[in-house]
Amino acid sequence: MLYLNICRLNLFDEVNELLNENKIKMMTKMAIYEKNEGKSMLKTAKYFKGDYIAFGVLKTVIATTFAGVILLAMYFLCNAEGMIRDINNLDYIGLAKKFALYYVLMLIVFCAIAGFVYYFRYENTRKVSKSIFQGLISWKDSIQGRRRNNYLEA
Repeated sequence: MLYLNICRLNLFDEVNELLNENKIKMMTKMAIYEKNEGKSMLKTAKYFKGDYIAFGVLKTVIATTFAGVILLAMYFLCNAEGMIRDINNLDYIGLAKKFALYYVLMLIVFCAIAGFVYYFRYENTRKVSKSIFQGLISWKDSIQGRRRNNYLEA
């Protein structure tokens, strides 16, 4: 009785369809992609383009600020002897303006580079994810088309 119900409901085709070689290949490719490059795609997919770029530039501003402080400390440590000797004759305002100018220039250059880098990362990730999703949609549509044809024939 169970065999007749299975045959009547065309469940053998469902089992064959579930174990389709193309499905297994597609699922394996998806798993490999998700494990390797999919992590960055999922990170990018959480944000809108402007938010992703702004967040990347913000990280660059913070890193550049730390780098500027480290460079300032290195400058003071390397020139400590001369600065201590001329402590009364140093132009502190000129020194601060010089450091501020270098910091702003460094910030502008690195933020511009980061903006371009994060823009192109976002665009490339979107292209790849769009092609993957288009492939999945066409694959899903072909499976649903086969199911409709099987049900219409039965």
